[in-house]
Amino acid sequence: MATITRQDHRFSEHPLIFIQSDRTLASALEDLMREQRSYMLETIHLGQPAPSGTLTLTEWSQPQHYRRLTQRYSDYLYRNHPDVPHEAKPLQSLWAQWYFGLLLSPLMLALLLEPRALNCAPHLIHVEFHENGHPCAFWIDVQEDEDARYLNAQQRLDRLIQYYLIPAVNGMAQHGDINAKLIWNNMGFSFWWFLGELKTLLPADVVSQLEQALFFSRTLLDGSDNPLYRTMIPRNGVMERRSCCQRYRIPDVERCGNCTLTAVCAQ
Repeated sequence: MATITRQDHRFSEHPLIFIQSDRTLASALEDLMREQRSYMLETIHLGQPAPSGTLTLTEWSQPQHYRRLTQRYSDYLYRNHPDVPHEAKPLQSLWAQWYFGLLLSPLMLALLLEPRALNCAPHLIHVEFHENGHPCAFWIDVQEDEDARYLNAQQRLDRLIQYYLIPAVNGMAQHGDINAKLIWNNMGFSFWWFLGELKTLLPADVVSQLEQALFFSRTLLDGSDNPLYRTMIPRNGVMERRSCCQRYRIPDVERCGNCTLTAVCAQ
């Protein structure tokens, strides 16, 4: 008996919305994450009321909140090195890695494997912050983006970039201590890594299309600049991140396993 897999129906002519119309989108996404990457449910809360203290993008990006959160994180990271000057750029780079590291993969999973498109509008996503100041969980008011229901994989990720990721990156970079390019360089690796995780769940041609669109296309679908262009580049026969995330400059923080400076430092 043939088994219907997610990749069999994801971009078919008749999305499962017509088959599973009795299931809420929040329930479907929770089941999807539990089935594919159960750890996501530890930090992604779907369709549940956001607790007090959580903030939307519009709120946390305000100077009074952003400065307070990043200063708290700085105090924590430098707590054992009181005489070392605090460097804002690598610290905020690591703060942004917490943010997108926890959020991006679940959003990609939802948009690429569930026929109904999750609405990723900034006001629908609340962020919870750890006592040390970094993002630690996300509370998503689950609503369907009906305009994106029949969009293909590239169009859905393009919409995510335009409607959520660009505003979020700008919300961090606007304060002047970190440039948007560094944040996008970090995020490019996150995109690349999770696409690799999805290779057994998506058709090969879809994965190839996404890799081409994300890393080798200069523009997004509307003709605007693609912020992920060449954030991952071919080097020595493999795809590698373009630049260092700077986290090594923070005391007691280890280098990434694929740090671009490793080869240089070894010489």
